[in-house]
Amino acid sequence: MGRKQTRAWKYISFCFTSLSFLILFNCVTIQDISQRREAREYLRRGDTLLSQKDYEGALREYQRVLSVSSCRPEKAEALFNMGLIFVHFGYPKKNYDESLDLFVRILNEYSDSPLVEQARIWVGVLQEYEKLDRVLKRLGKFRRTDTRIEEPVPAREYLLRAQKLFGQGDYEGSINENQKVLSTSAHRPPEDEALLNLGLIYAHPGNPKKDYGKSLEFFKRLIRNYPGGALAEQAKIWVEVLEENEELNWVIQRLKQVDIEIEERKREKVK
Repeated sequence: MGRKQTRAWKYISFCFTSLSFLILFNCVTIQDISQRREAREYLRRGDTLLSQKDYEGALREYQRVLSVSSCRPEKAEALFNMGLIFVHFGYPKKNYDESLDLFVRILNEYSDSPLVEQARIWVGVLQEYEKLDRVLKRLGKFRRTDTRIEEPVPAREYLLRAQKLFGQGDYEGSINENQKVLSTSAHRPPEDEALLNLGLIYAHPGNPKKDYGKSLEFFKRLIRNYPGGALAEQAKIWVEVLEENEELNWVIQRLKQVDIEIEERKREKVK
């Protein structure tokens, strides 16, 4: 009789423990679902405000996503969108350093996110901009003032789409959108920005159709059409770097050819 009671109590204890575990697990799951739903709503509102060009409002909504404790995918998306805002041409408080920090944070804290590759591209591009900025400042050629006339809205929309596509690693799509800017804004801004973008895309190491020759063409066209602008100064640095790169490649290829010729002569002598 005593043995039967012991087995019964063990069974009851096991059931109670299992029930407690299930209740606790379900609470955590329900809490997690609720938080994710809340984070997705913040993201949706942020996206809506961003489309309405309310950059400060969008940033506030994305910041709210970061305050939700257990939503890693949503947090990574919020950080990515914030990074895009800080490089957005329409944002008065545009800040490349702030944007770079946000994209680096994605790489460091959310390495499992599908946005990692896009963030890595942006980090590379923004770091390149930083290097150019330091070089231009050191040379004393960088000009903060830029006299611009108001450009047509469609050209800016093309640039925005080009920027988004470039951030997604869609180089062909970004090239097409930048080309539309060239066709609608010939010899006036923002043609200069599109020319710089095209030069950067064709020089980007991640572009499978990377072409330094085309990159040089766009940079030189920018210098020729906008000789006094700040973007032209960046293009000059790129032209110098790419031409040096081409020269080095030519020397390397020439040395390889010489080595081949020497080996052929050796083989002929052996014969």
